[in-house]
Amino acid sequence: MNLLFSNSLKVSTLALCVGLSACSQFQSQDQAKAPDSAAAVAKPGTGHWWWPFGSDEEVTAAAPAPEKKPVEAPKVADAGSQQPGGHWWWPFGVSESKPGADKAAKPQDVKVTKEWLDQHEKSLRAAVAGSKFTVERRENALVLIAPVEGSFNPKRPELLLPITLAPLGNVAKMLQNDPESGVLVLGHSDSSGDKALNDKVSLQRAQAVSSIFRLSGLGADRLRLKGVGSSLPRADNASAEGRALNRRVEVLVTQRTSLLALAQAN
Repeated sequence: MNLLFSNSLKVSTLALCVGLSACSQFQSQDQAKAPDSAAAVAKPGTGHWWWPFGSDEEVTAAAPAPEKKPVEAPKVADAGSQQPGGHWWWPFGVSESKPGADKAAKPQDVKVTKEWLDQHEKSLRAAVAGSKFTVERRENALVLIAPVEGSFNPKRPELLLPITLAPLGNVAKMLQNDPESGVLVLGHSDSSGDKALNDKVSLQRAQAVSSIFRLSGLGADRLRLKGVGSSLPRADNASAEGRALNRRVEVLVTQRTSLLALAQAN
């Protein structure tokens, strides 16, 4: 009896050992395979095979970041240079401005027609008839010449004598009724004395004459004035007669469209 119980105990013990050994071996094999399985399941970029909430790559794939393309600066510059306005970024159409448009526009050199000169020469001569003023005809203008002697106060060279008011008033009235006309007033002096003083006096004389036209209603778009000193003489300054001819005020009557070009040419 005792022998039978002992044999049964040995068999049970042996069976238990075999079972434990098999479990141990199976668990060892699972543990050896676990990293490989985890590596297969784990997503690249996480570094943790056991992370249960997905990987960084899955998040990135769900919301991909916008790809930034490098800006090719030379191409942008070329595109901008092809635009007349020079602004490649302007979204509202191409500007019609040209390079250097911010600078002063070149004056339009319009030739005054013979018909216009014929018509106004007759009226201008009639307006100053009986005075010391003379009228000349030039390429693009009619020129009314007022000599300093007999037109300006000898003691106040910037003041007109009363005798000049009537003929200048007639000319101003004639031009007032012609909105397409323009006036350039040039003050002149001889070359004797100080140049700075001559320039100043010539400008004052031009201002005195132009004030008559300004009072008649001629605006800045139709009236220009300059003091040119002795830079544009009519005669030789070596003689008294020549210097007297050089001391004068010229009123150039022209079309308004050619006024600016005429002013810049004198």
